[in-house]
Amino acid sequence: MTDVRLESFQSSVYHHGIDLTRSQIKNALGMYVADVTAIFRSGMLVQLNNEQKIIICDGTVPFGFSKYNKTNITYAAVTDEYLQLNGVISTNLLHPSLLNPSFGAGVRVGLAPTGIAYTEGSDYTVNYNNGQITRTPTSIIPDGGRVYVNYQYQMTNLELEQEGLNYWNQVNDVSVRNNRVSVVNDWSLIFTTAYDPSQTYQVNDILVAGNVADGLSGLVTKGAKGTAFIGRVFQPPTSSDPYLGVRYVGGMIN
Repeated sequence: MTDVRLESFQSSVYHHGIDLTRSQIKNALGMYVADVTAIFRSGMLVQLNNEQKIIICDGTVPFGFSKYNKTNITYAAVTDEYLQLNGVISTNLLHPSLLNPSFGAGVRVGLAPTGIAYTEGSDYTVNYNNGQITRTPTSIIPDGGRVYVNYQYQMTNLELEQEGLNYWNQVNDVSVRNNRVSVVNDWSLIFTTAYDPSQTYQVNDILVAGNVADGLSGLVTKGAKGTAFIGRVFQPPTSSDPYLGVRYVGGMIN
C-alpha cells in the first residue's frame, strides 16, 4: 500500500524539534523578543506575557509555535520501540534520560502502536533516569509479552554534534540572536516532536495546548490535559516518522 503521508521520508536522524523541510508555514514573523528567563524548544507552543515577550505556553492563550530553541537541552522522539517484558525484570530502552512531563505522563506502553494502552503504576513502572520499563507482579501484560513504547529522551552532546548544531555551533538559537524569536502564528501544517508522548494520536483528533498543571507547558496534547484548542492531527507519529503532523488553526484561536 502506498504511504500517502506528506513527504514521509526521514529528514532528521534523531527526530527532534520542528521539521521545517515538511512544515507548510504561511507566517513566521521574526520580530518577537523572548523573555530573558524563558526556556522553550523549537516546535513548542509559546505565548506572550504582559510585557509582550515570548514565554513558554501554559495552555491558556497560545500565540504560536517557536521555530527556534531557547535552551541548551533538547529531546528526540521515539515511537513504537518494540520491547519484551519478562517477569519483574527491568528492561532497557534504547535511550536513558526520558522526558517526564508530570510524574508518570511521559511514556506510552501499548499492546499495539494504536489502541489499548497499559497503565503506568499498575501494569508497569518507568525509571525515567535510566530508561527502563519494568512489568509489575499484578500486571495484565503477559509475562514475556511484547509491547510498543513511545517516549522522548534527552539528546546527548555526541548526538547533537552528529545531527549538526546551528550556525553558532550550539543548541540555543534565540539567545545568540539578540533574544529574537520567530513564531509560527498563522494557519500552518506543523511537524513537531513537542507533543505529549503518553497519548495515542489518530488523524483528525482534536489537539489542545498542554496545561502547566499537568507538566505539559509548551507541548501539544489532547483531552483533559490541555485547555486551548489549537487544531487537529494531520499525521500521527509512527515508528518510521515520530513527528506529529498538526493542522494548526493559527490566529483563529484568539
